[in-house]
Amino acid sequence: MPLQIKSLLLFFPLFVVATVANAQDQSAGPKESRQLQVNLQQNPSRARRIKAIRVTESITIDGVLDEPAWLLGQPATDFLQQQPTEGTPASERTEVRVLFNDKSIYFGIRALDSDAKHINARELVRDADFSNDDTVAIVLDTYHDRRNAFRFIVNPLGTQQAALITDEGRDINVTWNGSWISAGRIDAKGYTVEIEIPLTTLRFKEGIESWGFNVSRMIRRKNELSLWTSWERSFGLERVSQAGELTGVEEIRRRRLREIKPYASGEWRDGAPRVGANGFDAGASARIGIEVAKLGITPSLTAEFTVDPDFGQAEVDDQIVNLSRFSVFFPEKRDFFLENSGIFLFGREGENQAFFTRRIGLTDNGAPVPIDYGVKLTGKIGPYNVGFLQVQTRKLGETVTGLGIPRQQFSVLRVKRDILRRSYIGAILVNRQGATTAGGGSYNRVGGADAEFNLTDHYKVKAFWMGSATPGVHSGAGSSRLESIFENDLYRFITVYEDVGAKFNPEGGFIERNAIHQYFGQFAYKPRPKFIPHVQQMEFETQIEYYTDRAGKLATRQTELSWDTVFKNSSEFFFRPIEAINDVLTEPFEIRPGIVIPRGTYQFNRPRVSFTSDLSKHLVFKVREKWGDFYSGKRYETSGGITWRPNSHLLVDLSESYNRVRLREGNFSTSLFSGRLNYNFSRKLLTSALVQLNSAARLSVINVRLRYIYRPNSDFFIIYNQSTGAGLERPSHSLQIKLTRDFTF
Repeated sequence: MPLQIKSLLLFFPLFVVATVANAQDQSAGPKESRQLQVNLQQNPSRARRIKAIRVTESITIDGVLDEPAWLLGQPATDFLQQQPTEGTPASERTEVRVLFNDKSIYFGIRALDSDAKHINARELVRDADFSNDDTVAIVLDTYHDRRNAFRFIVNPLGTQQAALITDEGRDINVTWNGSWISAGRIDAKGYTVEIEIPLTTLRFKEGIESWGFNVSRMIRRKNELSLWTSWERSFGLERVSQAGELTGVEEIRRRRLREIKPYASGEWRDGAPRVGANGFDAGASARIGIEVAKLGITPSLTAEFTVDPDFGQAEVDDQIVNLSRFSVFFPEKRDFFLENSGIFLFGREGENQAFFTRRIGLTDNGAPVPIDYGVKLTGKIGPYNVGFLQVQTRKLGETVTGLGIPRQQFSVLRVKRDILRRSYIGAILVNRQGATTAGGGSYNRVGGADAEFNLTDHYKVKAFWMGSATPGVHSGAGSSRLESIFENDLYRFITVYEDVGAKFNPEGGFIERNAIHQYFGQFAYKPRPKFIPHVQQMEFETQIEYYTDRAGKLATRQTELSWDTVFKNSSEFFFRPIEAINDVLTEPFEIRPGIVIPRGTYQFNRPRVSFTSDLSKHLVFKVREKWGDFYSGKRYETSGGITWRPNSHLLVDLSESYNRVRLREGNFSTSLFSGRLNYNFSRKLLTSALVQLNSAARLSVINVRLRYIYRPNSDFFIIYNQSTGAGLERPSHSLQIKLTRDFTF
């Protein structure tokens, strides 16, 4: 791509910012609400405030605000809508009060509702997405760095979801499992929730005068989202810099965290392939170990340890049908690696990452490799966010047989320095030490530096550079990226340039493709047309993604034009009439066994249409159709799903994805079915069954789990897994029982 085009892609947003920075949403709110938001942006010291009240009496977490202490102090109230009408008062009143003592911080929530019979409260599973429920969410920026925060969400039943927000939403880690207690009750006037968060669960800077604090409320049947502050549509709850303030916290002190969570498990297996050797595992076995131990170095810095962990309770990966020529990125699901994982993010997530935890303790096909130990240190030291990880995996079998798994050492050091108001510069070092399964490469190292500059509330520039070091590789082992993003509620402009060397090889990370230059540009216009009934917002988007090889020759070009409509009842219609692809195959591509697409240049267009129904209903469905040319022939994709929640106990979720492919080289079809049945007796006793049928892999998978949370952060599991089908050498069955117990001193 010519240098002039590259320069235009990189710097075009700098010109458009001046013309659109003052563009506001077409539905203006009350004058006083707009003025308050302006004050918040221009002078954070004038943010909305409430005070946390110190108490000595005990607070019983039962969903009833009957202790006299709840009458002390002024609540956070007077919420304003983000959706559907920005800046107007919330249709229902919400009050949030905050208390604390030497051990915990407490939140009392009173959510009034003029039609309490129609409150949506159907979820009993912790860390569910709450897409069907009313909720109240609380954000605590305990360092008051206006970047990172804890987020706690509850529904009217007291069901919990907790998350760590990194860099104002760049990463939202909903798998964080901090210990906290909540209870909720619905009555004739609305609902009430009480929350207790032990101070040992939080990390904070002692002695500061205030924490960042914000609250949001979702009324699902109205599709109404209101916030205490940061209600502008281009901000929202995760925009930590726009939060209000919780004062009175200078008295909060945290005793040193000392926590240990041992486990004991027993397992019976039959037919599972033996990792590191020929044959199959069969029979019973037992294990004990330390799932996690935590030690508070300071109130803001925590060390974590694990010894011979067992991740058997982690849910199985979702089956996929991959008809592309690139590797698939599977998300991490193991607790130890998910805890505070946002600090280790570096690069382009899911496509070009310096570090990816699934490289540790798992083979390429997802089989577990035992971990001897793991050590992690995360937290904040002054203006520095730091993360250190050290893990050793176990040697299995002998590498000379071609099946053995050598012992590996993985080390990661990540540092980010806060600069300006919402920006940072950082660095990372990743080291894999040990022989490969092929007996080569005693080490692989990746080092890099990155930066993000938030120049305005709506415009930021991001960049990184990283390089890999592998024995025998002396050039072409670097990667860099420059990204420019402008977005408010009406417009979005993104431009990207990325370079990946031919021999760049992050063995402890993830890379989709190398030896390329990438150019990317996107423009979106997002109006809210008042003259069209029932429509909340439309989005018209066009983008181009252009890859060249190292010599500048076309590798892939994809041009898209799409139209998305979100309705006021939360249903959504999406139409993409143009998805034009030019793909250059430099070598044959075996798309299915025995069906090989020859090298050459292919051009095709694949339109797409989809619809999702009202998320507030007991029955929600999704449908999608995609069709058109595909390499030398045609491809038709049909997918759909239905979710039924008749009450808070039962969930039925069914989905099907079908591909019919007709090529000159051969025809084939694929079918992927997934069925989930959950029956939850209470928030403590949960059961689920998952069935996946994958015709492409000729595989069926069954996963059944019972989970009993007999005390906070302590569980009893029974898990049954089964894999059968012609795609396996033999059927596999396993039954596991696992007990964990959390001790905090």
